[in-house]
Order: sequence, then structure tokens, then C-alpha cells
Amino acid sequence: MLPFTRKILLDWAGDSVFRDGMTLFQRGGVREVDFESPLVKGMLGLGDRTIRSSFRVTPDGFVDNLCPCRDSTVRGIVCMHVVALGLALCKRHADPDRELKRREELRRAQRIAGIDRSQYLQHVDSGAEGSAPARLRLELGADWQAGWMAGAVPLTSRVEANGRSWLLDEAPLNVRFAFTQKDDGILYLLEDVSEGPAAGRLKMSRADFSSLMALLSGKPLFLEGAGGPLTVNAAKMSSRLVMDLDPETGELVLKIHTELPFLNPGEEPFYLPDRRAGWVFGAGNFWPLERMLPEPFHAIYERPVFVPRPAVLRFMRAELPVIAKTVPVQTEITPDLFTVDPAEAKFKLVASGSPVSLSAVLYAEYGSLALVAARADPNGSFAIPDPSDLMRYLVRNDSQEADALMRLAPFGFVGAAGDQLSHIVDQREVLNFLGSGLPALRRMGWKVELKGKVEGLEEASEHAVPVVRVNEGAAGWFDVDFAFEDGQGQGLSASDIQRALLKNEHFIERNGKTILLDAGAINSMSEVFSDCSVGEGGRPGSFRMPDIYSAYVKSSLDALDGVDVEAAPLWLRRASQQNRSLKTEQIEPPAHLAPILRPYQKDGFNWLRFLEQNGFAGILADEMGLGKTLQTLAWLSSERVRTEARNRPALVVCPTSLVENWIEEARKFVPECRALNVTGSGRHEKWDKLAGHDLVVTSYALLRRDIDQYTRHEFSAIILDEAQHIKNRSTQNAIAAKKLRALHRLVLTGTPIENSVSDLWSIMDFLMPGYMGRHEAFRQNYELPIARGGPDGEFSQMKLRRKLQPFLLRRMKKDVAADLPPKIQKVASCMLTADQYAVYRELVESSRRRLTDMVASVGFQKSRMEVFKTLMRLRQTCCHLDLLKLEGLASKAPSGKLDMFMELIDEAMDGGHRILVFSQFVSMLSILRREMEQQGIRYCYLDGATKDRLAVVQSFNVDRDIPVFLISLKAGGTGLNLTGADMVVHFDPWWNPAVEDQASDRAHRIGQKRTVYCVKLITKGTVEEKVLAMQEKKRLVIDAALASDEQVMGKMTWEDVQELLTL
Repeated sequence: MLPFTRKILLDWAGDSVFRDGMTLFQRGGVREVDFESPLVKGMLGLGDRTIRSSFRVTPDGFVDNLCPCRDSTVRGIVCMHVVALGLALCKRHADPDRELKRREELRRAQRIAGIDRSQYLQHVDSGAEGSAPARLRLELGADWQAGWMAGAVPLTSRVEANGRSWLLDEAPLNVRFAFTQKDDGILYLLEDVSEGPAAGRLKMSRADFSSLMALLSGKPLFLEGAGGPLTVNAAKMSSRLVMDLDPETGELVLKIHTELPFLNPGEEPFYLPDRRAGWVFGAGNFWPLERMLPEPFHAIYERPVFVPRPAVLRFMRAELPVIAKTVPVQTEITPDLFTVDPAEAKFKLVASGSPVSLSAVLYAEYGSLALVAARADPNGSFAIPDPSDLMRYLVRNDSQEADALMRLAPFGFVGAAGDQLSHIVDQREVLNFLGSGLPALRRMGWKVELKGKVEGLEEASEHAVPVVRVNEGAAGWFDVDFAFEDGQGQGLSASDIQRALLKNEHFIERNGKTILLDAGAINSMSEVFSDCSVGEGGRPGSFRMPDIYSAYVKSSLDALDGVDVEAAPLWLRRASQQNRSLKTEQIEPPAHLAPILRPYQKDGFNWLRFLEQNGFAGILADEMGLGKTLQTLAWLSSERVRTEARNRPALVVCPTSLVENWIEEARKFVPECRALNVTGSGRHEKWDKLAGHDLVVTSYALLRRDIDQYTRHEFSAIILDEAQHIKNRSTQNAIAAKKLRALHRLVLTGTPIENSVSDLWSIMDFLMPGYMGRHEAFRQNYELPIARGGPDGEFSQMKLRRKLQPFLLRRMKKDVAADLPPKIQKVASCMLTADQYAVYRELVESSRRRLTDMVASVGFQKSRMEVFKTLMRLRQTCCHLDLLKLEGLASKAPSGKLDMFMELIDEAMDGGHRILVFSQFVSMLSILRREMEQQGIRYCYLDGATKDRLAVVQSFNVDRDIPVFLISLKAGGTGLNLTGADMVVHFDPWWNPAVEDQASDRAHRIGQKRTVYCVKLITKGTVEEKVLAMQEKKRLVIDAALASDEQVMGKMTWEDVQELLTL
């Protein structure tokens, strides 16, 4: 296959250059051209001179221009010469034998004209006087298929007359043979192929054999050594291209498929394509093909063709539409299934010049591909495959390249593209760039190459080295001071350095030497000290800082190249451990949890222990689904480090909808833990019992009301789950939480908390009062600069991350993928509201009496429909009271599950997740739909009444800003290609777990390699919980063949129903 088309040439070159190349080609400018993969080379005529040009097609479908012209060597673009050579090859490939055929026909005509006509077999019209009725018998060689592949089809031709048979070239020349009109035409063709009298045995080219087949319709064709004839049919067969995605490699697999009659099991059709016409053979029959693939894709007729991942998007955009115009395409792979995101570019600045002038070019590097930043380039249309997601590709990041040019401008290089940068002129400005610009760019992760005399200048210059000394002070404190030295260890005057910086000179002269000053590093270092110091240290000129800032100070200094830190090994080790650059001490979790905890969860457990040992609070911010609750329970079940914390309860404060979930998880994973649920109207009777428990769980709403009770106790630890509930420092939630007393504090959140700057101060003020400074200072130093964006915002964001790093642990699923299964499944429990419980209790009691009487009267079999209706009503009650449509019911709390669901959705959206939500009740989906609209959450919706399902699915696939897809379980359980979702919520349980699994797999379809988080919402103490238990108990009975509620009900006994109808 030619690795490019006219469309790809246009993409490479752009409109203008493509038109110039087309003109050159049409005027006959291409003298010769050859293609030996991957190299194209040729000669072009330009007036009275010629030019030899060439280009290479890279494996990922891009072009490496090797033409010697100026456009190629100076401007670095695809030139018109490459386009002209490519067009010539495209034309040749469309009709590769055109010139050869013309010459061959001329040669053949000259040869035939020289042959004596008496040497030809005599064939006359049927019925001619003295003629012998005759017919042709054509036999294919036994290995004719191998012959076709080699371009030489073996054919034996015989004439049969008067009861005898001869090879064509052995038949008597004095006999006048009378053939049918069809045989007469065939004989003329054989003579033409033989270039004279027809040969009895021929090796026919593909083109000649195709011409012969066109004449054979209705005439038997025999196989050498076989009995019956092969049939050549006139009816045309329709083929289609079948395109699949290899789920392991992400390659496209292209196959041709034709439905043939009479085909034996396991037999594959054999295709005979020849440019614009072709045949297919199977079960002893030849059939003409109705439509043909374009010739560049004829290899697909021989075997499946694999499109490598780097070329998939290009194939689908440029080549698949060409194929679809010629043959139907059968595939589930559509462009909307692919995610295309901007790649992360790395930047390289190549600066060259002298001590008084610098020029530079900025490159954006994407893997091995280097492009001039913000410069149009045919190679810029790449698509880099994401190894973790077969449906995701990374493309050129135009906005990042433009941003890089903006970042470069303050250092003196200004321009709209990487090769249009202004020069730095004047020795002072060159030294300023070497002193501050060069190290600043390298701190940003850029590569900077110096070429020419300026490289020698930089090497000959010395750098001022800040020397920071850290001294342990009184318990809980350390002192810091700093000085400057030159490259030889000699001291430098801090006042001289400050004076130079005030004059905007990033260098000083000393004893005939130039000493470069890294202004950015010096200023950053000073900001760190002023940010953390609380007064003067024990020595003149030193600062005093609390131990809690050790990790932040060390990580900030480590990030500044060329800063020497002199500190006691114990301080360095402790600070490194806080920053997790050194592994913390490994402590075995409780024995019964060791087999349950995954490796990253054991790391989380050890991190929590490390914080406790050092008296630090912390934020466990693992992505949703990674088990924050389990890690916390494992830590709580281990012995407290501080003696005074032992035998005291820990307090968990969480949203109302999660209280029961904490109690349930504690029972499941740490059954020895005495857990107390302090919610509901009966909670006031439990205040005296707090001290006798290990774990106390309450809600934010009740904490506000009961704060006076809780402040009487000092807890071993306080854990705030879903800490965004105290993000506003002035709310009652935040005020109440900060009144609590505990020996240790922990916050849990699935939100990337460092990205929610406005929420952060209040949370940190709960954990470590004073660590982030006063609120107004935090707002000026962090919140406002980050909101404004730009380099100042990024610097503030970086400082904030460093400050949080010691006390924040966040792992994403992609970070711990090796420890995770393809699907994480969780049951999230909630309680009925008081209103729901009252309705549920009444339904259970009345239904139990009524159904018992009915079964006693008519038997269980005839009562099944009424049982089904009753259980349905109970399940609807668990979801939302509005589903019951009860007259006169005006509930203020119609659904505890809805509250939990919205908490879940909020956390998932904050974490950047996309969620599929399934319910079997369309009326429940309507309520969720209303809730989405009231909250301003974008969503897609699909139920059985949705008319254009494909349009809805494509909308979700294409618009990645839509976070939620509400789907009816019956309408969306099968047949949907959804990509981009990594979370599934089952709002209500289905009787058959196989149906739920099938629906969950919508988020794990084609190419999905990410772990999918599946959550099943269950209402405690209800029919839903009993259904869940029944699913496990009868999993072997309830199988995938039982798809509907009614079918599953058919497997239930009256004893099962009675169990479901208990309170």
C-alpha cells in the first residue's frame, strides 16, 4: 500500500504549496520517480535545469523532507517538489501499468502483424459449410490460487470436436472449427494473450485472467484433476469492509467480508482483485464483485490489514472516508469514541551568539519529534497514543506553545513563533540572561543549549552560591541564616548583591571576574524565609521557624539549583521523610487487615502512622474508590502512639448520608472496634456512652446542634470526611468543627484539594491553625495570584503545593494501576428518612397480612403477580417517596438515598470523573434529571422512549465536559459504545446481578484500560439489603439467562418472599 494519498499530501504541504506542486506535476515536471519503502526519490525538470529530490515517509505517517531546495533546507517545510513526486506516484498507483501497457500494446501489435495467418487455428461461424462444430474446454491448474498470488495463473485450453480433444496449439490447422459466439470471443482473447496462435498452456497475468473471467459467465470452467466444473456466475456479490479495534494493541483491523452462498463451514472466500474490477471464489463458484476497494487498499483482499496505533486517527480522518465511498463499511469504531487531548510539550531553547548579542530558536518537543514552537509544520498533525487508554490520543499543544513564547518574552526573546524571536543585544542584557534567565528557564524544566562564544562566556563566569545554614533550636523550633559565596568558596557581600539586583543587574564584577546572580532563586529563597519565620533566631541575622515548616523549607531550597544547605543529618532526614522523598518506617497493619489492604493502602496506613508519631495532622485525598475509609479504619484500629490518646474514642464527622456507611465499613473491616452511631432522635441517650466506644460517628448537621456535648470530650482523633463541608470559614459547620478537641486531626476528601484554593484555608485552619498564616495574607499570597493565573499564579501554586506536600497524600487510580483490578465494586449504604420509614413500615405490615391470606387461599403460584407488585412498591419507597404517587403525601425528606447520591456526584465531579447512572425506574431518572437541572449539572439522558439514541451517545462521547449520563437499565444495559466514563452508579439494585454487571461494562468498553469504579446504592434494613443478600446466596441460580424481574421472581419461593417482607 502506498503510505500516502492526495489528501495526505495536502495535509503535509498546506493549500498553497500543494497547488504549486500540482501545477508542476500537471506541466510534466516529474521526469522520473521511484518508491522503495519508505523512501521516495525522483528527478524534476524546472525549465532548462533539473533537480533531484527525495522524501521519507516515517512509520507514524509523517514526512521527512530530504529535498535540497531552499523551502526544505532553510524554511523546513514540505516543498512543491515533494508534492509533485507524491502526485506522480499517486497517479501511477491508480493505474500503475499505464505507460508500460501502452508500450506493451505497441510491441504486441508489431509482433502479431509479423505472424503468418496460416499458423492460426481456423474458427468460422456456426453452420458454415464444411465446418466442424466445436467447443473450448478451459482448465485451471490445481495450484491456480498460488498462481494468482504470483501473478501467473496456469490455464490449459483445449478444443473438442468430432469426439476428439486437442490442446489449442496442437489442433489441426486444416479443420474449420465452428465455435459458439462466446467461445469465439474467448479464443480471440487467448490469441491476444499468446501474442499469436493460441497456446494450449498459458501463465496468465492478473489483468488477462480478469479479462477472461469477464467472458466466462455461464460457461463451465474446470479444475485440473477434479471432476465437476467450477461455475462462473453473472450475479454480482456485494462486499463490505469490516473494521474492528484490537483490544490489546489498539490497532485497527481491516477485513473484507462477502456473504457467499454454498460456502462450507470454515471455508474462506478467495479474492481476485484487479484494479477496478474483481472476483471472489468460494464453494466451486466464481462471483463478480459489485464494488471494489480503492487499489491502494487491495492488500486487504489477501489478508487482514492492521493500522498501527500512531496512524489510527489519520486513517479514520483521511483514508476511511475514501474507502466508504466505494464499499460499505461495517464497524462500531466511530471518531466520537476517541478522546483527543493536547500533549504535554517539553521545550528546548537553542541560543547562540557572542557576549554582546544573542539569537535563539525555541522548539517544542513531543517525544522524538521537535517542532519550532508555534510554527505551522506538516509534522505537527501527529497523534501520540496513550498507553493506558486505547481510545485516547495526544496532539500538538498549540496553547502551551503560545504560553511558552509569552514566558520567554520577559527574558528578552520576543516573537510570534520560535524562529521569529528578537535578539538580545548589549553585554549587560546578555549577562542578565545568563545570570537569571538561563537558570529560571531550566527550573521550568526547559533544556537550554548555548552555542558560539556565549557558551565560553557562561563557562568562564562564576555563580553566586547562596549558603543556607539550619541549626536545631529549642524543642519544636529551628534557626536559619544564609550568606553568599563565589565558586571558590570566598564570601560575597550581601549588600553588593542586593545593590546590583536593585539596579536590575544580575551580575557583579569582582577582581576582574564576572559573578552571575540568579535573581529568581535569591528572591524565592527570601520569600520562603519571610513566609515561615516568626521572629529572630538565636544568632544575629538568623530567623526562627517552627519545626512544622521543615519539610516546606527543604523542598523549596531543593528546587533552587545552586543553593547549598548545611544542616544536621537528623533535620535533613526528618524533613525528607515528611516530604516522602525518603520512605517512612514500615509498620505492619493489624493482622486481620494485612491480607485485605492493597500495597498502596499499606503505604497510606504507614503515612498516617508517621503523621501521628510526629504530631502532624494530615489530609488523605486519594481519588474516589481507592479506599480512604478502609485506610483510616486500619490506622484507627492500631494502637495510639501517645499514651494519653489510648482508651479515648475517635470521632468521625461526615455528611448525613455517609454515617451508616462508616458504621457498616467498621463492622465489616474492624469488627472488634466498638462503633457508635450518634444520629437520630435517640442520640441524646448516648452521650454517656461515648467514652465506652472506640469510634463515634455523627453528621455535620448534628455536630452544630450537639457541639456543647462534644466539647466536653477530648478525642484520640477527629476525622472529617468530605471536608469541603467546612470550606467556608464563617459557616456553622466550620466554627463547630474548630471547637472540637483532639490529640490528632485528619481530613478525608476525594477532591484535588490544592486546586480548590478558596476552600483550603479553612480546612488547614482546622488541621493546623496558623500553618497557612492569617486568612487575609493567604488570600493575597495564594488565592488571588492563582486566580489571576500567569507565571505569578503558577509560582504561588507551586509554593502552595510544597507547603501542602508533607501533610497531603493523594494517589490517583492511574498511579496505583498495578495494584487495582479492572473494576472496583462497592456497596454504599444509607438509611431511610423518618418519612420513608413510616411509609415503608406501613407497606410491609399491610402487605404481609394481605399476601399471607392470598397465598393461603389460592396458593403461591397464583399470587406471584401481587407479590411482584408489592416488592416493587417497597423498592420504590427505598428510592424516593414520589415514586409511589401517594395522595396527600407532602414529605420534607422523601429520599435519604438521593442525598447520598448527590454527595457522591459532587465528589466525583470535583475529582474530574465522568459517571454513568443506572436506574430501572424511569420515574426515578426523571427526579434525578430535575435535580441535575436545579444544581446546574450538565447531563445526557437515555430511556426506552429516547428516539435518537446514537445522537445522545455521541453527545456524551464527544463533549467531555458533560459529567453525568442518566440511563434506564433496560434501555442502556446493552448495545451502547460509551467511552470516557470511569465510574458507574447503580441507584437501585436489580434482581439479577448479571444485568447490573452488563450495564457496568458500558464504562469498560472498547479500548478502556482504566479501572472502573462501580457503586451500588443500598438502603439499610430494607428489601434492597435483602435482595443484595439473596443475590449472593442464589448467584448460581440467578444467572445471566434470567434477564427480567419476572424471570428471577419465577425462581423465588414463598419462604424467600417472607424473608423479604420482614422489618
